[in-house]
Amino acid sequence: MKQTFTLMIFLFLISLSFGQNLEDLDSYTVDEFYKKVELDRGTLDEDGDEIEYIYVKTELEKGDYKIDLTDGDGDLYEVKDTNIFIKFNGYFGYAGYSTECILKVDYYSSIVYKLE
Repeated sequence: MKQTFTLMIFLFLISLSFGQNLEDLDSYTVDEFYKKVELDRGTLDEDGDEIEYIYVKTELEKGDYKIDLTDGDGDLYEVKDTNIFIKFNGYFGYAGYSTECILKVDYYSSIVYKLE
């Protein structure tokens, strides 16, 4: 009984030390999610220049996701190893090759929390 109680206290203390409160992290409100769509070879834009892909607005399932963000084209940030891109309401800053984040998707709003 004493060993079980000691183990439970130990596990509780570990969860407190490794648990992270999202309110303590820098947060950024998502404006839109986009999906990168590759186009057929020879596709042209309105000026007659060849384009390889476009970004199409998309939605994500409600939930919490651990993601890595990298810098994308223009104001977009790429969710690493996916074809999903994020545009923020404000300034997110330099993501570089990889910035660890938590993405919290709700029905009416989405927030990214920087872990680094």
